[in-house]
Amino acid sequence: MRIPLPSALLRNLYARILLTRLVDDYTWRLHKQGRVEFAASCRGHEAAQVGSAACIEVGKDFTLPYYRDLGVVLTIGMTPCEVFRTYLHMQQSETEHSHTHSPKDHGPNKQQTTLHWGYHKHNMVTGPAPVATQILHAAGIAFACKLRKARAVTVAYCGDGATAEPDFLEGIRFAAQQQLPAVFVCEQDCTHSDLSATSLSLQTAILPDGLIHQRIDGSDVVAVYTAMQMAMQHAREGRGPVLLEMCVSRSFPEQAAQEDTAHWHDPLQRCQRMLEEQGAWDPQ
Repeated sequence: MRIPLPSALLRNLYARILLTRLVDDYTWRLHKQGRVEFAASCRGHEAAQVGSAACIEVGKDFTLPYYRDLGVVLTIGMTPCEVFRTYLHMQQSETEHSHTHSPKDHGPNKQQTTLHWGYHKHNMVTGPAPVATQILHAAGIAFACKLRKARAVTVAYCGDGATAEPDFLEGIRFAAQQQLPAVFVCEQDCTHSDLSATSLSLQTAILPDGLIHQRIDGSDVVAVYTAMQMAMQHAREGRGPVLLEMCVSRSFPEQAAQEDTAHWHDPLQRCQRMLEEQGAWDPQ
């Protein structure tokens, strides 16, 4: 049974989802204009990112996002200005690299540019380029927190492409064996599946004993927030790690107008409907 959130909290989550959508749209415009080479849209992921990150105690807990986690970094405390500076700095570095290397370095084997989010003053750890390695780093940080008896939770995010990597499996196995204060959030793209289906990757994966696994509709910010609050409390109380599989329906800004809304669960529209149901929505 759904437990509704207070209207003030739901409005705050809606504002954060809207901010993420706006920043994502403008970043995508910069990409289409050629002003930034790489842009990984988080459209469709906003509720999973904002609803989970809103449960993190900023400056106390540790956060390890992956490259698509714009909603996480904004909720943790990065400003839109800092986000755009990150993109533009990345573009500047890529341009300088192209000017100092020979043309053969830009052939078919050229390494893909990616984002390395980092915000150290809020305990957000800069992620590496290889997929899933942040899961191992998170397990190490959580192990250190346990040894120091710190009441901090380490939260690591990843996309569905990371779940088949050895680093992902070893990270969650170590966390389960040591009963570490960690929460792992997997943003599973279910665009071409029923969000309630049970036949995706983590359902068939062999997960270690001692790890709580829960599957959530990642376009429902209330469900995400509620599940994340419980997971954070579980980990903070020393009862072991939690793996939250957030099923999201990924989209791209130029596709949204043409897509059938029945097959694309828009987190922003869903949150608006929840506010309307509570009588907390108005034109302002």
